[in-house]
Amino acid sequence: MGKVILFTSCMICGAIFLGIGVYAAKRKTPMNFWSGVDIPSETITNIPAYNRAMSRLWGSYSAVWFVSGFAGLWRPEAATVLMCVLGAAGAVVLVLIYRRIEKKYRVK
Repeated sequence: MGKVILFTSCMICGAIFLGIGVYAAKRKTPMNFWSGVDIPSETITNIPAYNRAMSRLWGSYSAVWFVSGFAGLWRPEAATVLMCVLGAAGAVVLVLIYRRIEKKYRVK
């Protein structure tokens, strides 16, 4: 039963991050990264490319959660390690990659 709960929880988290990625790809205005911070359209050079980059960012982070969920069906301990290591480290990597995306597409 615990494996099913772990699997379901990871799949829900992965689906949320994947949903954010799909939403970013379909937006017409720049996708924000930080909660509550809107990015003015005039500060981004290529909005569609910027949003695609943001979509890939969130989509790749969702993969961590999907992999953790499937690992949880096999070995819950492995899933826990994946969630802690890749989830926490992935959050830091998200910020670093976002800064690169922002630097690439910001009006200079």
